[in-house]
Amino acid sequence: SSVKVTIIGAGSVVFSLGLVKDLCLTEGLQGSSVSFMDINEERLDIVYRLAQRYAQDLGADLRFDAS
Repeated sequence: SSVKVTIIGAGSVVFSLGLVKDLCLTEGLQGSSVSFMDINEERLDIVYRLAQRYAQDLGADLRFDAS
């Protein structure tokens, strides 16, 4: 079953991408969605784009959104 994971303060690139890696490698989360939230739009956009690319490279079935 899919879940929704929300990462508040996702503009912290190292922390967020480490978490994204773990989410991508967790088979039970396939089909789930991850929502990134941060007040710094530029850093948020960087994390969002890198997460999408990373999930695609790993073949993970995760959906991302950012706000």
